[in-house]
Amino acid sequence: MLTAYSISAAGPEPLQEGQSLEAAHWLDLHSPSQAEEHAAEAFLGALVPTREETQEIEFSSRFYVENGTVFMTASVLAGLDAGHPVLTPFTFAVGASKIVTLRYDDMKAFRQFLAVAPKPDSGCGTPVGIFNGLLEAFIGRTADVLERVAQSVDRINSEIFTRKPSERLRAKRLAVLIGAIGTQGDLASKARESLSSLERLAQYAAAMLPDQALKNGNSARLKLALRDVRSLEDHVNFVLNKITFLLDATLGLVANQQNQVVSVLTVASTILMPPTLIGTIYGMNFKDMPELGWGYGYPLALLIMVVSAIVPFLYFRRRGWL
Repeated sequence: MLTAYSISAAGPEPLQEGQSLEAAHWLDLHSPSQAEEHAAEAFLGALVPTREETQEIEFSSRFYVENGTVFMTASVLAGLDAGHPVLTPFTFAVGASKIVTLRYDDMKAFRQFLAVAPKPDSGCGTPVGIFNGLLEAFIGRTADVLERVAQSVDRINSEIFTRKPSERLRAKRLAVLIGAIGTQGDLASKARESLSSLERLAQYAAAMLPDQALKNGNSARLKLALRDVRSLEDHVNFVLNKITFLLDATLGLVANQQNQVVSVLTVASTILMPPTLIGTIYGMNFKDMPELGWGYGYPLALLIMVVSAIVPFLYFRRRGWL
């Protein structure tokens, strides 16, 4: 899908039906067809990268200049509201007076930007202003994701460590918590990868965009965005360290519960060992066993078996092993 916008001092406005692309300053491509890609290339005067090229990890495939147009691709979080977070490429092609954006997924940050961009003092009255506005929207959305992750991690931490001894977590609940920790860890890792990509993009833009385009506060906005990205990277590293700690702690609780079960089984088998030995001895079928003729042999054997079980039980209990 191709959406064309004109850019005025008030910000971007969609072109009216029937208007030519010559009146546009910004083309947004969302999973474009081949014809829409050709139209964007004619508009921009440079080739639009393919989806495979935007997914390359090499720096030269994501950041380059062609015919005076600066191409920059970042990995942006998408699919959060649907419960399936993914990293999707988002490409900026910034020219002297035109800009093209290329994306393949719907993003909440992009919709939020479209709602804010037409407002006064949004700073989106130029192609570089559009670029800065979208970059700020992606950074803000990532910050929201990290806040959500941090809140979830705090809830997990509270459930693991602040419960009363009478409310100890059982193995099934611990397994659920391990899954929750893994989910938050995956989301935080994706956020860190996205922030790293946005940092490279901001650095490249500051170096390669023309000085004329970075006037009117755009240079300061770009520096502030870069500072925000770096502070968020420090925060996400802290969150990931906490997630690792919670995972280790939860696995330790699981191991402790398993050790307790093994300990109980070991003690039980030890307690039952002497009675079993006595019963085994008197279960032998030798002919000359004097005790077999005693009138009180059977109850005496039972008594010895009970006493031999009670003695180790009391010993283990006194030592605190039960």
